Amino acid sequence: MKERIQLISAQEDNIIFEKSKQLAIDNVFLLDKEKHRIDVEITSQEDNLALKNPEAKMEKGVNYSLWINDYQKASEKNFLIGINNLSIEGNADSIVFRKHKDSIYSTNSKYIMEGDIPVTLVEFTEHNSSLKLFNKELTQNNVKGFFAVNEETGEEQRLLYSFSEDKFSINLSEILPQGHWQLKVLYKLGETYLMDTVVEGDPMCYNKSSFIGYVGYSRGRHQGVYFRQNMLIICSLLIEEFFKSIPVDEREDIVMKQVLVHNKPTKGLELCIVNEQFINSQLKEIIFVSRKNKRRVRITTVKLMNGNIFVPLTAESLQEVGNNRWDLEAWFVDGKKSKSGRLQVVRETNNRLTYLNTSIEDYSIMVYSTMNNYVAILKSSGSAVFKEKYKVKTKMLDITKKNNKGFLITAQVKQDGNLTIKNILLKLRSHDTVKLIEAKDTEVEHIQNRTFSVQGSLLLDWDNDFFPLYWDIFITVMDKDGNEERIKVTNATYKLKKQINKDYFENAIYVKDKILYPYVTLKDDIAFMMRNREYYENKKTKIKEKLAYIVYLILKPFYFRRKDIWLGFEKFSSTAQDNGYAFFQYVDTNNLHGDFYFILDRNSSDFNDIKKESNNVVTFMSFKYFLLIYASKLLISSENKRHVYNLHVRTGLVPKRIMKKQSVFLQHGVTALKQSKVFKKAKGRGNFNLVIATSDLEKEIIHQNWKYELNEIAVTGFSRWDKLFNKVNNGNRKKIFVMPTWRTWMEDMPKEDFKRTDYYDNYISFLSSKELEAILEKYNLQLIFFLHPKFKQYISEFYLKSDAGFYNEVSHLANI
Repeated sequence: MKERIQLISAQEDNIIFEKSKQLAIDNVFLLDKEKHRIDVEITSQEDNLALKNPEAKMEKGVNYSLWINDYQKASEKNFLIGINNLSIEGNADSIVFRKHKDSIYSTNSKYIMEGDIPVTLVEFTEHNSSLKLFNKELTQNNVKGFFAVNEETGEEQRLLYSFSEDKFSINLSEILPQGHWQLKVLYKLGETYLMDTVVEGDPMCYNKSSFIGYVGYSRGRHQGVYFRQNMLIICSLLIEEFFKSIPVDEREDIVMKQVLVHNKPTKGLELCIVNEQFINSQLKEIIFVSRKNKRRVRITTVKLMNGNIFVPLTAESLQEVGNNRWDLEAWFVDGKKSKSGRLQVVRETNNRLTYLNTSIEDYSIMVYSTMNNYVAILKSSGSAVFKEKYKVKTKMLDITKKNNKGFLITAQVKQDGNLTIKNILLKLRSHDTVKLIEAKDTEVEHIQNRTFSVQGSLLLDWDNDFFPLYWDIFITVMDKDGNEERIKVTNATYKLKKQINKDYFENAIYVKDKILYPYVTLKDDIAFMMRNREYYENKKTKIKEKLAYIVYLILKPFYFRRKDIWLGFEKFSSTAQDNGYAFFQYVDTNNLHGDFYFILDRNSSDFNDIKKESNNVVTFMSFKYFLLIYASKLLISSENKRHVYNLHVRTGLVPKRIMKKQSVFLQHGVTALKQSKVFKKAKGRGNFNLVIATSDLEKEIIHQNWKYELNEIAVTGFSRWDKLFNKVNNGNRKKIFVMPTWRTWMEDMPKEDFKRTDYYDNYISFLSSKELEAILEKYNLQLIFFLHPKFKQYISEFYLKSDAGFYNEVSHLANI
């Protein structure tokens, strides 16, 4: 740790630091980042260390760190001082000298220090803010000026002020440039100049945001004054940012006598507000407030006659309003107060009322009053609004296999009686493709009151209906006006979920290379998975799986109980090229843990070579593999746990055992700029017990974003990095790697459908662009395009020959 010293004073000729009498000073010098050295003359070192001001020797705009006796020094306390054009800044890491182009402040100060100065009273009248400073010694005699300092750029604006009795009055009539500005006061105590930030002085208001006043509007910006994090802030902002920045002082309901719906010339709401404060306020806005995350969106409104407000409901006005439930609030600034409140209609009854139900582009909105007569808006898909309007509730009751041809599906629907239930169907969960499989012979039976039973047969035509991956269950309904909507079936009986979770294969229908089965989603609903069938998904494997479990139970008391078995694996248990195998190889070669086994598919291109290297390489889906799955205590991999078995399967004996095991996540890439929630720590997600990080920064990213505790993260770097070697000077052409990720809803798509996606269009356009080819040729570069392993079947669709006589290499991670 660097030795810290304390600055005592700074004068035009000398800069004085504290030192012990016994310490002998051999040399003092300044050093910039290029290691250029400036020797500093020592004028005295009896009781303290006095240095001659080095400004004359320094270059402008260069930072120099202070070194004494060949050691860099740091400061015991944070400080920033100014002496004419020289500033000296100290903190726990360094003491830095910097020569400026001009004098640091527009005063004749010799010594400027920065801090905070509390105010005991802040008042606002029109364009002036009156301040009563905590330090009563500060008057017009020693205060040299008030400044607004931009938080982002550091730009200063001198403000006009006056002093009367014990208060300073700051003139804010001049609208500042765009931004947030801190209010600072420059004053002199003795021979020392101080530049202090004005902060809250009332202990009852510490760390509380509060609005002081609205200055006015000019040149497209609104200016206001408020406290934020104890600092007095002057903001000069466009209207959207202004309402995002200023705090709300008071909250009260904003009363309306009625809400009128307009359809022409523009669809929208006319709000007949009777609150006089709102009508007469200087600045007023309508805000949509999200029920989900409290996000606030300002809606551009039109002021009508008699104080009414028109809120347009168009695609343009609702662009920032996401699919969610929103409360309508009015927010207004009345001189010295910022007030906000929910819009409430005065009505004699409290029953729910729907004002508007309409479609806009690809979504629907419903405007309604709550049970307390507040106005709210639901923006969502048409089905969600339909469910809301007609109070539709669904539940899956039963799914029964019909031989190996399909399923008989039974669902329960509750609704208000005005809907006609037409059929039941499966819908592909996709952002790019609409695929439906409708049930045959749908029957609807009225059970009681508002409750209906819907049953239909879903018979699969593998040649025409097959399309991976996730399919959700819907019912089609129609209202009395002939409007149709598909409503997703959510919720399911406990009995059905238990049946489905028992074993996916028993509930599946399949042909030679395709499979379809129901599963329980993370939201506890029922959906179907349709995908290519793996070679090992058969009755023989299921028998092996169960037999291995019986053998494990027999051997457990006297054999496996004493074993500490670790299993290593990589993506799909089909590669040995990443951190998983690098770590296993190191442990195995050095005999660090005898019961460490690596799982590898016999069809892997790595299998034959890796099998020769170690006796602890175990064949994926073998009898020994299953035995070790049950007996193992720790899973170590560059992927999540489910890659040791079948990524798509969560039910059955093996997956349940896997999810209960401890695991170490070695990672397969550095977590930095990519926002990934796949590995985020959450209930039911198969969390890791230890996550490996490559740096302290990455450790903090994992801690903050994946929510793992610091003691659950270890900074070691990647094990595969130990196997790298330097090829910089081997004369080969320099390479650029492009490694795009995948999209869940596109997994296992037929190739022709994949080639119609935006994903494919964007990347193929990029790879085949003449601009890219020109850059590669000009700089003698080679582009290596690595497609994600989950898209490995599409590799051939990206192969391009370059006119420049070289190829864009196309591969996938399994072949690195």
